[in-house]
Amino acid sequence: MIRRLQCKRWLYFAMVLCLFAVLLAGLIHLAANGAAHVRAMDARQFQAFADGPQGNIGSVYDSRGDLLFSPGQPVDRSVYSLVGSLSPMISNCVVQCFHGDLIGWQDYSLWQGSASLEGTGSDLFLTLDGRTQQAVTALLEGHKVSGLVAACDASTGALLCLASTPAAGSEEDVTTLPDGALLNKNLYPTTAGSTMKIVTTALLIEQAGPEALAAFRCACTGSDTLAADGTAIVCSTRQGEQDIVSALGVSCNVYFANAVEEFLAVDATNEALARCGLAPQQERKDLQMMTYSPSQVTFTDHTFASVWSLLGQVSTVSPLDMLRFTAALFHEGQAPTPYLLAAASSRDHTQLRFQADPDRQAILAPETAQQVTALWAQAYAAYYDTDLYTPYVTVAKTGTAQQGDGQVNKLLLGYSQDLDVVFFLSLENWTAQCGVTPQEVANCLLENLAASD
Repeated sequence: MIRRLQCKRWLYFAMVLCLFAVLLAGLIHLAANGAAHVRAMDARQFQAFADGPQGNIGSVYDSRGDLLFSPGQPVDRSVYSLVGSLSPMISNCVVQCFHGDLIGWQDYSLWQGSASLEGTGSDLFLTLDGRTQQAVTALLEGHKVSGLVAACDASTGALLCLASTPAAGSEEDVTTLPDGALLNKNLYPTTAGSTMKIVTTALLIEQAGPEALAAFRCACTGSDTLAADGTAIVCSTRQGEQDIVSALGVSCNVYFANAVEEFLAVDATNEALARCGLAPQQERKDLQMMTYSPSQVTFTDHTFASVWSLLGQVSTVSPLDMLRFTAALFHEGQAPTPYLLAAASSRDHTQLRFQADPDRQAILAPETAQQVTALWAQAYAAYYDTDLYTPYVTVAKTGTAQQGDGQVNKLLLGYSQDLDVVFFLSLENWTAQCGVTPQEVANCLLENLAASD
């Protein structure tokens, strides 16, 4: 009997030791990995862990200080596809990608648990002008037009507008939303149309030289045959002899196809496209913690597909890459890196925790940039009805992208010297019955940005 009691005592003791060992291992694991688990939470999981929305998650503001996001508050439809919400429905958005800053997980204390996170999250300040984004979105939605409108500060790369339609509000039933309502189209490539001819003009100046390009003439009769494969390049613009200024002004496909055949070498062209950030890439590009899909401009020979890609109808471009390239033209060949998060501060705005440091890279020789902008200015003044544009527009280049079944996207690329702003927009499946033109959208954009200064 005594021996059995002693055995049981040792058994109980062993069980207590095992429980203690498990508890100790759990505490060690928690101490070592507790912060990592908090860091791995998405914003909604963190909200539940931190016991409710009040005081635990920061807010998001625009460049004016207007509130764009706060826990428990619906997000305006003009910014929802970009700013997002606590729900992970949209993954590539501000709230989800910058949630580490919003929730302040770096201040987590094991001994205090969720209480240590009270009020620690940062408030974020974006470069966006929210009122401009609302105005542009309302204009497009008012005419039931799908598309994108992007604009940035040409000196710094600060993104001022990234409007995308169709839009959606954060409280709308996702099953009723039209296709694309939860994607911000500015983060995905689109067909460039003849806006690509601005890029091609820079390539031609680099390889041919300004004198040879200025002397080059081409008679356009509406179509021409490529020597490399016998395919016809069709042109529906003004007929007759063209030089670089008139060809740029009326978007003559025949002139540009002949100039590409005459002057552009494959290796040098691909080196330039890569330098300008337009060559094909496999990886998505960084937009701070967010990402965007890169341009895919392919030039392998002088056959139809390659030549047509430099005229804007085969390859696709990122709106952000086009902003960056165009900004470089007006800043001595220096291209700014686009960015969206301008600053982060403590919740009471007494401590600056992060401030963006604008970055620029040389992608063109200053002389090349100056020569392109001079040709562009001549073409805009001579061949565009400038009365259709607000005086804030310094130069603009229209484009038409064929989408099949007779549908086209209407594009517009331009620059405002007064505001130092570059813009790129695409109106999808556009017809004259849409009731709004690319010029009117650009005017709305720039006039609202001017009002914010």
